Amino acid sequence: MINSRDHVSTDTRVGALWSLDLETGRASLQGRSRIQEYFFVEGMAFRDEERLYGVDDQTNTLVRIGTESGNAIAVAQTQGNLGLPSGNHDFGVTFTCDGRLLISTDSVSLGVGLYEANPETGELSRIGNTGAPIVDMASVGEQVFGIGRGMASDAQPASPNLYRLDVETGRAELVGPLGAEVDLYNKAGLAADADGTLWAVTDRRDPARSDDSIGSQVLRIDPSTGRAERVTETRAADTGGELIGIESLAIAPPGACERGAPTEPSAIPVMSPAGLWAMLVLVFILAVAPLRRLGGN
Repeated sequence: MINSRDHVSTDTRVGALWSLDLETGRASLQGRSRIQEYFFVEGMAFRDEERLYGVDDQTNTLVRIGTESGNAIAVAQTQGNLGLPSGNHDFGVTFTCDGRLLISTDSVSLGVGLYEANPETGELSRIGNTGAPIVDMASVGEQVFGIGRGMASDAQPASPNLYRLDVETGRAELVGPLGAEVDLYNKAGLAADADGTLWAVTDRRDPARSDDSIGSQVLRIDPSTGRAERVTETRAADTGGELIGIESLAIAPPGACERGAPTEPSAIPVMSPAGLWAMLVLVFILAVAPLRRLGGN
């Protein structure tokens, strides 16, 4: 599911919830129109198969979004429920496998940071400083990934990279640059599918210019290197392929939870049961080898 803004020609199609075919880039409104009242929904994430959440950065409100209607309702029926001061905070949103709702912001005034939100009230608690301008997030197993802002601003450098976030401290660790297949972009949406594959859509509109002809790239990202593969670009299915720009992306609830986080093979703790068995086997092999040599003499 995607939230489109600033590139299409009529008001009913700007700031609207679209459906996207990730392989072809064909986007459809399917009877939906512009999200009412909350026109600047940026980060979006599925809590489960039915419940889609988003954050509106004009009113600093956590909202529930109807996937059929495209309309949004403030959580706890309270506008401004995040309790943040006014400002353009460029939110990213993800649910983790254990049900935590995380919200990132690349706001200079707040300090680039990671928060945890109460999905029933919107109340925020700050986890820590990310150290990088994260514009959206996605969960795969036990890992949370973030995508950096693509264009430099007066206060922040360009950071077209994939990051891994420490959900206990908020710190963002660089995984790697997105690479040469990614065109210049400003913001982006990041999400994982049910299999744990990372996808992104990039908003290539330059805020300093008025250019409605630039669509978004659809990218598939390698979570181990950060390298992105260009899949296609986004076009409206009902207007002869009109380019549309995308800022937010949500595909499925957190992916690959049953597998856990991909990890490197680790040493067996010596004092664990497995370690003790391994030690006994090793002692047995070392004891038997000399006996075999003696038996052969």
